[in-house]
Amino acid sequence: MDVRDLVRGYYGSDAGLTANILRVLSSAGIAVDRLRPADLFAIDHLHAGGVTATQYVLERLGVVPDQRLLDVGSGVGGPARMAAMSGATVTGVDLTPEFVAAATELTDLVGLNERALFVAAPAESLPFDDDSFDAAMMVHAGMNIANKKAVFAEVHRVLLPGSRFALYDQVATGAGEVPYPMPWAEDQRTSFLETLEAYSGFLKAAGFFIEGIDDRTESILGPRPDAPAVSPVDVYGPVYALGVSNYVAAAKSGVLRAVLILATA
Repeated sequence: MDVRDLVRGYYGSDAGLTANILRVLSSAGIAVDRLRPADLFAIDHLHAGGVTATQYVLERLGVVPDQRLLDVGSGVGGPARMAAMSGATVTGVDLTPEFVAAATELTDLVGLNERALFVAAPAESLPFDDDSFDAAMMVHAGMNIANKKAVFAEVHRVLLPGSRFALYDQVATGAGEVPYPMPWAEDQRTSFLETLEAYSGFLKAAGFFIEGIDDRTESILGPRPDAPAVSPVDVYGPVYALGVSNYVAAAKSGVLRAVLILATA
């Protein structure tokens, strides 16, 4: 079986994802008939650091109104919707049709469908013309991508020269074994962790210049400043919860690091 089919199977097991998300929100007292983007923040930013990390990525990327932004591995659309709230025009690409459907439905419900759209496609062969975007981001998607070099080459192709690419991901340190499940994979079959040096090498080979690297690990391990009524665990269940617990342990022990790489095409 193609590894991309395994990834689709892992993320696409819930065909009623939007209904499940709305059920969880409703049970927490959120009025789903008049949903706001912020009502989704606790469950649509499926990466270390959540919505605060997304805000940091967008700030470092320098998102501005009317910018054409590509979101690679857009999931259920949280980061793309946040960028759309800033006035950017966002195109999200994801391998999993169920995620694309949920992202589209949730974006319609919060009234951002004119600013954000989502496409099901492999990131190794983006369905866009050269020089189509002013900026790009990839938020915690690389861990599921075996051929990162090909993906980065495609991102470089569709970016205008001089455009920025913000890559926020987990990297391996080599300090120990990764415990599975992780939030992004049940086992090593769909987990393709790389070192920071490898990421940098892949980006440079694709034609990017690396502007800076921020280690964000400490910022995502402290106590949350709020206590949201819902969390991704309420949507994705006990295996996801165990994955989060394993991830926190791996990050605290130095096996994994959360880094933001800012690169220019």
